Amino acid sequence: MVYRRIVALDVARGLAILGTLLTNIAIFASTSDDLFSAIFPERSNAGEAQGFIRGSNDTGIPFIPWLIESLLYLITDGKFLGLLTIMFGIGVEIQRQSRQRQGLPWPGGYMWRAGILVIEGLLNYIFIFEFDVLMGYGLTALAVAPIMARSEKVQKRWMIVGVSIHVFVMTAFAVIMILLNNMVPLEEQGTETLGTEDLGTAFATDSYWDMVQYRAIDIVGGRMEVAIMFFMGIGVFLLGARLYRAGLFQPDGAALRRKVMFYCFGIGLPVDWGLRIFTINAFPLTRYVTSTVVAFGLLALIAWFYVKKGNVLGVAGRPIAAVGRMALTCYVLQNVIASIIFYDFGFGVARLIDGPHYTYWVLLIFALMSVFLVLLSMAWLSKFERGPLEMVMRMAYEPLSKRRDARILRKQAQQFRDSADHL
Repeated sequence: MVYRRIVALDVARGLAILGTLLTNIAIFASTSDDLFSAIFPERSNAGEAQGFIRGSNDTGIPFIPWLIESLLYLITDGKFLGLLTIMFGIGVEIQRQSRQRQGLPWPGGYMWRAGILVIEGLLNYIFIFEFDVLMGYGLTALAVAPIMARSEKVQKRWMIVGVSIHVFVMTAFAVIMILLNNMVPLEEQGTETLGTEDLGTAFATDSYWDMVQYRAIDIVGGRMEVAIMFFMGIGVFLLGARLYRAGLFQPDGAALRRKVMFYCFGIGLPVDWGLRIFTINAFPLTRYVTSTVVAFGLLALIAWFYVKKGNVLGVAGRPIAAVGRMALTCYVLQNVIASIIFYDFGFGVARLIDGPHYTYWVLLIFALMSVFLVLLSMAWLSKFERGPLEMVMRMAYEPLSKRRDARILRKQAQQFRDSADHL
């Protein structure tokens, strides 16, 4: 049987990578004060909009840049992180099915692949980007892979447990933020209480090796998001895999796609935007819960579009799919490029563009970086089947994976012979 590549998966993965760049580029281009204000804003978006209407703008930026930033915040924050998480979960399911067709045990040697992703993520965190997600995805894959070997009933149970724990913890974080803000108003809190001095140290970019040293020393504090991604990932990985098996990307999955889009866009999107526009303390819920719900709707929309097109890439889809096929390479490379462009140990562009035209400069640099990643991906894939980092990772895990599979198969064969001898 010939298994045809599902192009919607490549496009969704490519959108997730470029969308993650659009989200993260603000981190590279921002100061520690900007990042702190984004997490702990003094006023909601609605409150800031009222300030513009009344002529009492205290945001520090003109209306048009503020409007662009607010719209990008609504559209991008957490959505592409959620989509990337879903795609990793579907990727684990695709690997499981592939190994099953080859007659290989599951999870078997796949555990080496997930383990090496953890190491790769750790190196990416220390040497490149403090908000790396690869480590969290690798750890989640190590936990989820054995669960995927179990029955649908067991997988569903774990999925519900993972989602429930994640939502509970994020809700608790949001409540704590509200209580802290009510007990001590933001304008009365000192920098020591808020931790802005630590933020300034953590995000100082004048020395590359100082950054590396700080991340290595503060690895526990710096990797707190991994714990969030782990429980979020268990539920999202399993749900993504479940939707993939249920035919979300197949022609006969129209009813499933409509159902997913109805709940995610009809309910999830209004809740997400409502919390973002009218509250100031819902950051944990919006970034890590409601955004992921919207991301599932986006995935269903992409699946619908390419099923309608007969699983054929068009002119617009081809470059995005190329990035998706080189997702690991493009994810790491965009962080390397952004670090060199924005940080002070590189070109220090973050300081140069600070001012009223900051938003326009950031969008221009994002566009140029996206074009570069697209052109690089298309050029590379015209010569090679996989991206460079994908090749390196394959060379790293494949020998270990094959040895583990061989041991498991020999053990199974021996057990079969022992059972036969007792008959």
